[in-house]
Amino acid sequence: MAKKTTSQPKTEPKAEAAAAAAPAKPRVRTRAPKVATNNDVAADSLDTTSVSMASEPSEDDVRLRAYHRYLERGGGHGMDFEDWLQAKRELRELNDKK
Repeated sequence: MAKKTTSQPKTEPKAEAAAAAAPAKPRVRTRAPKVATNNDVAADSLDTTSVSMASEPSEDDVRLRAYHRYLERGGGHGMDFEDWLQAKRELRELNDKK
């Protein structure tokens, strides 16, 4: 019995060249999820209040006083920097008097 041979269909040279010249797909890197360690948990549970010199008000205190000044002025815009500076001055004076 003779072996049956099948011929492979010929591919056109243009198709082979186009396939070879096509850029490879870029690889997408994925990061593994971060696993919390004991150090991460301990750092998150620390008190985050700022410790500053007695004459320096905390940023939160200045922010709150500047907001109150904004409200006292009737909520007009455009004076935020001046409110911040004046609030900081007022709080320093209060701390210096103590």
